[in-house]
Parts: sequence; C-alpha cells; structure tokens
Amino acid sequence: MINPRRCHLPPSGALLTALLITLWLSGCAVNNDMTAQQRPEAADAYTELGVAYLERDNLRRALDALNRALEIAPEHAEALQAQALVYQRQGEMVLAREHFQKALQNAPEFTQARNNFAAFLYEQGDYEAACEQLETASQDANYPRRSQLFTNLGQCYIAQDQVDLARKALQRAQQIDPRYSRSYYLLAELEFSQGNESPAWQSIQTYLQLATPDREALQMAIDIAYSHGEDSIADDYRRQLDQIE
Repeated sequence: MINPRRCHLPPSGALLTALLITLWLSGCAVNNDMTAQQRPEAADAYTELGVAYLERDNLRRALDALNRALEIAPEHAEALQAQALVYQRQGEMVLAREHFQKALQNAPEFTQARNNFAAFLYEQGDYEAACEQLETASQDANYPRRSQLFTNLGQCYIAQDQVDLARKALQRAQQIDPRYSRSYYLLAELEFSQGNESPAWQSIQTYLQLATPDREALQMAIDIAYSHGEDSIADDYRRQLDQIE
C-alpha cells in the first residue's frame, strides 16, 4: 500500500489552545466576535485540535473541530485535507475525495495532501489517477520525504505493469535517499519478477542491511538467493525466518 502521511501543524500558543478548548466545551460561537487577525489563528488552532483528535481515532470530535475551522476559514487547505482523512477513516469515500480535491484546489503546492490523496486513490484502485498525483507531487524538490514520493510512484507504476517507469522511479528514490529501505524492497520484488536475478539480489541484500528483516522480505531473499546460486546464504536466511514467530 502506498504510504500516506498525516498532517502535522506547527504548535499554537498554549494560551490560545486552552482558550479554544474552553470555547469548545462551552459551545460558544466565536466567529462573529473575532478580528481579522484572530480568524486565521483560530482556524489553525481548531485544525490542530482536529488533527490531534484524528490521531487519537476520536473521529467525531475531530470532525467537529475541523468543521469549526472551516466555518471560520472555508478554504483552509490543512483543515480540508484533515477532514478528508476523517471521512476516509469513516468510509465516506465520496466526501473524502471531494475534500482532498478542495484542499488541492485551494493549495496546489500542498504536497503532503497530494501524497495522501494519491494513497487514497491507490486504495480505491484508481492507479492512473494516483500516479498522476504522485508525478506532480514528486516535482516538489523541497518536500522532505521526496524519496517516499518516488517510492510510492514506483509502486503505483508496478500496479499498472509499467516496469520501466517503476524501475526509474525506485532508482530515483534511492538516489535521493540511499537509506530509504522500502525502495530497495520494491525494486528487488520488481527485478525478480522480471527474471533479473543480479539486480534483485543486490536490492534485497541492501534492504536487509537497512531494515529489520520481516517474514516477507526473508522469504523473498531466500527465493532470490537460491535462484542466484547462493545456497548457503539462502539457508542462513531460512534460519532467520524460522526464528521469527
């Protein structure tokens, strides 16, 4: 599955957060009483509160807080994206798609939202649309998790049987961050499926050096090692696999 990333907002002042929680519990309506300067601060704080509830899986309170944020600032991209994640968690897929789209319409440069929207589309089986979103997102050279974006793009291309594009995306992920382990796992899987034993062998070994071995990776390593003629190493991987409960 393509990895989504949850939104994280910069922390608001403790006093403002405490005030908003008090307003929340008392049910006060603050929209009409706020100055132009207070409104974006309040929208940010309500969004932060909604994200905090979302991360605690309290979806009802998350939705209520995000609704408050959008009452204050209807085009708040962070709140729209967070609300999309809530709707996705609730199984409201039409609403989730609409809110992802609104967030990106209001903030086309919001790469994190675009990555999360791509993950949503991928889960829905809309691989072509997911790849389009990831292609756009991957152009953001300042995005801190760009290697993840290219790995996601590679996975998306694999789902469409576009082998050359998938290989190129995964290799680009490794070029950006040589220690991002998931790109090596996917490339090993891709190359092995294409009968390319040597690059598959190199990739799975690198993956096992970077990541804690799991059952799937060890089983693939065993298969590649035997196919590559590395029987003794395959036996060692088999012993490691047997030790995993």
